[in-house]
Amino acid sequence: MIDINTDRYGPVVMMHFHGNLTREVLKDIEDAWSDEIDSTPEVIALDFRNVAQIDSICINHIFKMARTAEKEKIRLVIVDVFETLKKIFEVIKLDKVVAIMTKQQFESKYLKDL
Repeated sequence: MIDINTDRYGPVVMMHFHGNLTREVLKDIEDAWSDEIDSTPEVIALDFRNVAQIDSICINHIFKMARTAEKEKIRLVIVDVFETLKKIFEVIKLDKVVAIMTKQQFESKYLKDL
């Protein structure tokens, strides 16, 4: 089970994930993502503060999300990821495709003028 809540700050969208990202919840993730893409924000942040586990299917989906965001000229950012997941993302080079930031870095870069 996953809960996804969204906050909007002008052209910035923050999607908060609560639970494990697994193939069982992929449809919920895709639906929430589609809703946000349709609203054409400048930035979409994925808040992983409450995500302790992610499976390979969902990791692949993040790469797909990054391609979609790039095509739509939307900046995709992962915020507040656990250190263990961050290391996995670095090994698979996800950090080369999607910016990974702390909450403070994100707020300083994208929310300071809003």
